[in-house]
Amino acid sequence: MDSFTLQAIAAIAEDSLSGAVEVAEKSAEVFQRLVRTDHSLQKDGLVQQVLDVGWALIRAHPTMAPLVNLVNGVLWRLEGAASADEARRKVADATGDFKRWLRVHEAAIAETALRLIPEDGQILTNGRSTTVRAALRHAQRAGRRFRVICAEGRPGCEGRTLASELAAAGVEVTLVIDALAVAMVPQMQVVLVGADYLDANGLVNKVGTYAIALAAGASKVPMYTLCGSEKFLPPGYVPPAQALWPPEQVWDAAPPGVRITNLYYDLTPLSALAGIVTEQGVQPAEGIEAWLAATRLHPALQQA
Repeated sequence: MDSFTLQAIAAIAEDSLSGAVEVAEKSAEVFQRLVRTDHSLQKDGLVQQVLDVGWALIRAHPTMAPLVNLVNGVLWRLEGAASADEARRKVADATGDFKRWLRVHEAAIAETALRLIPEDGQILTNGRSTTVRAALRHAQRAGRRFRVICAEGRPGCEGRTLASELAAAGVEVTLVIDALAVAMVPQMQVVLVGADYLDANGLVNKVGTYAIALAAGASKVPMYTLCGSEKFLPPGYVPPAQALWPPEQVWDAAPPGVRITNLYYDLTPLSALAGIVTEQGVQPAEGIEAWLAATRLHPALQQA
């Protein structure tokens, strides 16, 4: 890989604030630059470069399914290429299509989510999801009045960013610490969260999502994940175990003998959700399982 590509991947790996959709868009642009600057004479040379870059991007954020689906889609599109020139065109087409689908899915999800946002209601969200942000902004533009409670999202505190973005757009928003967010669930009319990925085991999202789901279930408050199909992890792809993040984010200079566990994500069973809001409407868990079963993983991604 050339130095520019390596730097771009390193910047993506260090980005802990952007949502999965934003990271996927930046990753698609890495592929687009690759094919603009590639001079491979043989298709196999380009395919190997795509695979090397693809794995580097996936490993940069192994819990973000859009990266897996981006690489998966590019590899399947390359299957039909007869030459290096045709392969470059197919990579450019695949990444361009992927970026368009992200925005089309976001708009469709926002329109469906509008039906879930009650007039003068209170909505709780966790972390920073650009899909949730788009849905709330769409509801505001549609004339819906509501209030948003943002969980802070420690230790990365991505909720602060979302709260700032919503306030700048004129949405009434309150930022609360994560433990208080759980306690406030009974006062909500609906809970809307994003997704890093979703598979048959459940929803992987910002840590704290599972606790909110348990509180929502106990309080009979409907909780939905806004999750386009680009976040469905293809069956057969096994994500690595979640890595520990720096303990200093939780407690800088902790005293000797204090061990700190710092994780960014947790797993929420799909059965704990009222539904999964996709580009094709609100789906039950059973519908998602059938959708996942129809997804094909490229053989090159079946091993780490």
